[in-house]
Amino acid sequence: MVAGCGNKCIKYILWLINFLFFALGAAIVGLSVWLRFDKSFLSKAVSTIKIDTNNLPLESFYWILYVAMAFGLVLLILGFLGCCGSACEVMCAIGLYFFFVLVLFIAEIVAIVLYFVNKNSIRDGFVTVWRNELVNKYQSSQPIRETLDNIQTQLRCCGASGCSDYSIFGFYPNSCRCSTNPGEIGCATYIWQMLESNFIYVIVVAAIILVVEFFAMIFSCVLMSAVKDKRNS
Repeated sequence: MVAGCGNKCIKYILWLINFLFFALGAAIVGLSVWLRFDKSFLSKAVSTIKIDTNNLPLESFYWILYVAMAFGLVLLILGFLGCCGSACEVMCAIGLYFFFVLVLFIAEIVAIVLYFVNKNSIRDGFVTVWRNELVNKYQSSQPIRETLDNIQTQLRCCGASGCSDYSIFGFYPNSCRCSTNPGEIGCATYIWQMLESNFIYVIVVAAIILVVEFFAMIFSCVLMSAVKDKRNS
C-alpha cells in the first residue's frame, strides 16, 4: 500500500474523482441511449411547441446523441482506469489514465480556442444552414412551413437573418411582422444571441472540468511516484 498520510489522501481523492467520472459517464450513456430509442419522449417534447415531428432533423439529433454516448463512454473508461489504478495501485492503469486525461485536457483546450477563433464563421454557418435548409424551402415544404411559422410566431423573429430572406418568394409569411417592423430580427440570429448570452454557464462548466482534470493528472503523477518508491524500497 502507498505509505504516508498525504499519499493516502491523494489516493482516496483520486479514487473519488474517478468514481464521479464513472458515475457521470454511466448517466450520460444511459440518458443518451434512452433518448435515442424512446420514441414517445420526442413526441411528447415537441407537442408542447406544436412542431411537426416529421420535419424534425432527427439525423442531426441522433448524431448529437451518438457524440454524447461517445463522451460518456470516455468518462466511463477514464473512471474505471482511475478507480482501478488508485485502489489497486496498478502502475499500468494509472499511466493509461494519465495519458487519456492529458489527451482529453489538450483536446478540450484546443476546442475552446478554435471556437473563439472561428466564432464568427460558426455563427455565419449556422445562419446560412438555417436559410438554405429551412427558409429557402418554406414554399415547397408544408412541414417546414408549419415549423417556421410556429418558431417565427413564438420567438417574434423572421427568416434566418431578417425579412429580406423571404424576398425570393415575393411575399412575407403571416407569421412575420415585416410590414410593421421591417427590421425584425432573424430567427437564426436570435437563437444564436440567446445561446451566446448563456455561454457564460458553458465557460464555467468547462473551467471546472479543466481544473478537475488538471488536479487528476497531478494526483496520478504523485500516486505513480509513491507506488514506484514503495516498490523500490
